[in-house]
Order: sequence, then structure tokens, then C-alpha cells
Amino acid sequence: MNRIKQKLQEDKKILSIYFSAGYPNLDDTVQIIQDLEKNGVDLIEIGLPFSDPLADGPTIQTSSTAALKNGMNTALLFEQLKD
Repeated sequence: MNRIKQKLQEDKKILSIYFSAGYPNLDDTVQIIQDLEKNGVDLIEIGLPFSDPLADGPTIQTSSTAALKNGMNTALLFEQLKD
């Protein structure tokens, strides 16, 4: 059974966190994931910043724009996550 199904069957609330990869700094992504996991987050959604985040609210638009300016892109994100 995958972790999401397991968590949903536990009959308790799930703490799910979204953040934009590459924000606030380009090299913070892996550390943020590790810190969230260490502090009990059940589900982590990593947002891949893109240049036209119109469907997102202002907070995600701002973090996505900053992450792109920091140099975040798909190839770099997967490189950071591979270890």
C-alpha cells in the first residue's frame, strides 16, 4: 500500500505542505523537504515554478517568480532530488 492510501486510512487529519522549489534560495529545496519530514509533515507537494502561474494565488505567484529568478528549472529540481 502506498503512503498516501495508508495515511488516508488512519482516520486522522493529514498535514500536507506545498512549497515552491528553489524558494527562498535555489539550494534550499532538499533542506526544506528534510526539515518538513523531520517535523511530522505527512505529505509534501513540491511546486515546480513556471513563468505564467496565473491559476495560483499571489503567494505562490511571488514564490514561483522568485524561484525562477534564482535559476530553478525542471532539470535542476530533479538533479537536487535524485539523492
